[in-house]
Amino acid sequence: MAIPAHNDCASLLRLLRMLRALGCADQIVVVDDGSQVPLQETVLLDAAGLEAGQLRLLRHETAKGAGAARNLALAHVRTPHLLFLDADDRPARALPWLLQDLAGQEFDFCLFQHHDTRRDAQGAAGQMPYDQALWDFAGLSLGACTKVSPFAAASLVQTSNYPWNKIYRTGFLREHNIGCSEIPVHNDIELHWRSFLNGSRILASTHVAVVHDVAPDGQRLTNRTGSERLDVFIPLTRIAVEIQAKGLDLYLQPFWSFFTGLMHWVKSNLDPLLHPQLAQRISAFLAAHAPAELPGLPDARAAQRGLA
Repeated sequence: MAIPAHNDCASLLRLLRMLRALGCADQIVVVDDGSQVPLQETVLLDAAGLEAGQLRLLRHETAKGAGAARNLALAHVRTPHLLFLDADDRPARALPWLLQDLAGQEFDFCLFQHHDTRRDAQGAAGQMPYDQALWDFAGLSLGACTKVSPFAAASLVQTSNYPWNKIYRTGFLREHNIGCSEIPVHNDIELHWRSFLNGSRILASTHVAVVHDVAPDGQRLTNRTGSERLDVFIPLTRIAVEIQAKGLDLYLQPFWSFFTGLMHWVKSNLDPLLHPQLAQRISAFLAAHAPAELPGLPDARAAQRGLA
């Protein structure tokens, strides 16, 4: 397990206790990303009921962001498989079942389902409808653990780019130099997309293994509206270049569909004073990377410029 934490000791302790109770605490690497009150390893061990060998605490003296914290954790993980978790999310009871399903299997990563707390207000369970629709389209609505075909991967790559909805083979991430972008927000886009671009053995599980808590306001990264959102073009550029360099045409349509939706989302969560800068960045990105044609879209550049 790799967990970044910043000024949220209470949520971190809740998570550690839940992992211990589920029997999923073989090795937990926590990175204290510049918390104002530094975390103490002995305090975490005692409060969570963990043994010394189960937890390693690392620290950034100043906050560098969740992406840098996850990369530091990845560099120190000793286990053959890795799950990134956020301190304020929760493992579900199905997590041990998923780990049992994966025991002895060869895979680069396994994408699994989750519960989003925004569904609670609707009296529903599971993922947000747009994510579930992509699973359904990929034909992976049934079955606890399924091998993902290239067709299914092209659909699932468009699901929410979370770092914690996959169990990775640690060596896979290291072999392909895959990690998070070290930017303030949108740091998990690169991890998600480059995993699909480089994975040759992808599994998907319908086990709901994590509960994702979504707060409608506050200081969470999702709620930030400043210029840091414009750094999103750093990972997007790396992904676009890799798709082109490797000739991964299967991912062209998914990437540009994802890009279009993401740009609308960024605009809706960005200070209106920054909208002109966003439009300029979109135009420059399209001029540099948009293909002349996509299947089913004869003039992709013209259509994408309309978005800008």
